[in-house]
Amino acid sequence: MTGTEDLPDDVKGMPPSRKGAKRKTEIIDAALRIIGRDGILAVSMRAVAVEAAVPLGTVTYYFSNKEELIEAGFQRHTQRETTRIVTAIARLGTLTRADAARGLADFVIEGLTEYREQLITEYQFLNASVRRENLQRASTAWLQTLAAHLEERLTAFSSSIPKTDAKLILSVISGLEVDNLIAPLGPADERAIRAVMERLFQGLGQLWSQNED
Repeated sequence: MTGTEDLPDDVKGMPPSRKGAKRKTEIIDAALRIIGRDGILAVSMRAVAVEAAVPLGTVTYYFSNKEELIEAGFQRHTQRETTRIVTAIARLGTLTRADAARGLADFVIEGLTEYREQLITEYQFLNASVRRENLQRASTAWLQTLAAHLEERLTAFSSSIPKTDAKLILSVISGLEVDNLIAPLGPADERAIRAVMERLFQGLGQLWSQNED
């Protein structure tokens, strides 16, 4: 079922009717499906109309061009993904370091299995942001928000440089995601992801322990 509750206010601002907001949501979701399946270059107003099973005029009523539609899709994706990521980060403050490593490994594995298409869409957006200034601004702000949430939690582990440690952890997570998006995740891949996260937190734990002495 397609919902509208996770749409940003500026995306669902026009038109005000529930029916109109639902239709706009369906168009954005259609664009996201195309991006996840065929890549961002496959997005066109006509292709989105076909995917959403609506007349082309309906798409152009809500969005003046495909760049506006792509940006709306990115906003919706980041709002959905931020909820998932922030929830995972919030749990870190109540966990031991070993449990934190397992928790983040679980997060990576979940993304590569249950949210694989969503993750593919995310990296399509991030790659496209290199050449699209509007996406570049949005993606930079989004990544900074995620880093800030993680920095706050890392202070509970006695990190003296939480900003650097947060960047390191997010970089490792991104690397694991990209490396494992090529093919469906298998048991050996899951074990490798857990081993990497465990080793990362072992190394960071040694540094954090020095700060506690």
